[in-house]
Amino acid sequence: MKTFIFLSILFSAIALPAFGALTDTDLDKIRLIINEEIKPIKADIVSLKTDVAWMRGKLEGVDKQFEGVDRQITHVTYITYGLIALIVTAIAIPQILIAWRAEKSRSLERKVEMLTEEIETLKRQQIIHPRDA
Repeated sequence: MKTFIFLSILFSAIALPAFGALTDTDLDKIRLIINEEIKPIKADIVSLKTDVAWMRGKLEGVDKQFEGVDRQITHVTYITYGLIALIVTAIAIPQILIAWRAEKSRSLERKVEMLTEEIETLKRQQIIHPRDA
């Protein structure tokens, strides 16, 4: 038990200065140390800010390039749509004309056949019942 009491007193004596108050000189030394440690950090922050500003400038340049490329792609897309429309028109109009002419030709052939049959009928009637002229 004596050992326990002795160790308790020893540890209390060792820890007693830790409860002491800091003097103004101690606080000034701490401030000086902190200021010395902060100076390189502040320099790094300034350097990082300039790097960020430079990167923003580069990004704006890249954005402008992307906008230019986007405009070119849009222009090429519109030209492609126009060419597709021209090709479809160039193929469709002749096909429509050919179909229209074929229908007209079939209609005329039917009329010719009807007229030929009518002529044949009239010729037969003339042969069978000739008119006295």
